[in-house]
Amino acid sequence: MAPKRALCVLLVALMVSGVAIGFGNVRAESSIPKPSVPEFTVKYVDLSYDVPSTTSIDQYTGKTVTAQGYHVENRTIQLTIRNQPFTSYMQDGQKVSFYYNVREKGQYSANTGNWITVYNPDTDFPTASKSDYTTLYYFIDGNGFPFWDHLLNGGTVDFQVQALVGSVHRISNITGGNQSPFEMFPWIFDGQTSDWSGTQTITIPASAASSPTSTPPQSQTTLETQPGTNAVVIQLNLLELVILVAVGAVVALLVVFIVLLRSRIRVLEMKQNGA
Repeated sequence: MAPKRALCVLLVALMVSGVAIGFGNVRAESSIPKPSVPEFTVKYVDLSYDVPSTTSIDQYTGKTVTAQGYHVENRTIQLTIRNQPFTSYMQDGQKVSFYYNVREKGQYSANTGNWITVYNPDTDFPTASKSDYTTLYYFIDGNGFPFWDHLLNGGTVDFQVQALVGSVHRISNITGGNQSPFEMFPWIFDGQTSDWSGTQTITIPASAASSPTSTPPQSQTTLETQPGTNAVVIQLNLLELVILVAVGAVVALLVVFIVLLRSRIRVLEMKQNGA
């Protein structure tokens, strides 16, 4: 009778944990608003500048020392997105924020499958700024460290933008076998996304024009981002905690069931030997 009771308790625990997980997912998804398709503009920006030559007197030799001037390439593609009204909030232990995603392809590509998505949960979605617009900058070829090394001078590029409302966090995905830590606890986006926007096209000049400026331009404002793939802190929300507790309870019940079953078998063997 004891093994049967333990088996019944095990089945009930599994059913309760499954209902709790399903209810948590439905509640989380239904409470997050779906964002509208974003509006944006794209333009080519050349902030290259020349550093002039300078001369100075060596304090030990008295000789004139000349530092040769040089040219600094700083050419970018600038996406300006109109922000939608939104205030971040906490839900199930996670911060729900407003993000953007971007994708691009060559204008002369006949295959719509050639879109290249720029961001994913592992590489940080740009967070909407607190002003009316969010501006994203992408270095192009010729800067020494281009964002897209395939965007060459004279190229024409199509861009689209997507809005996302939700949270970016890790989940438990332990399946056994040879898994890396990032496979066991991958980053995911949990929330709502808009459709992709209409296409905006830009043509990069065939050659960089000489810059009229002789001093470095003012620094650009950086955007707030989420933790990257090198983060080692594992964030567990309330739903994940419920899952872990349920799994622990199931394991404990299995151990009890096995112990009772072995005890029952030992009693039956003793009775048979006594007979």
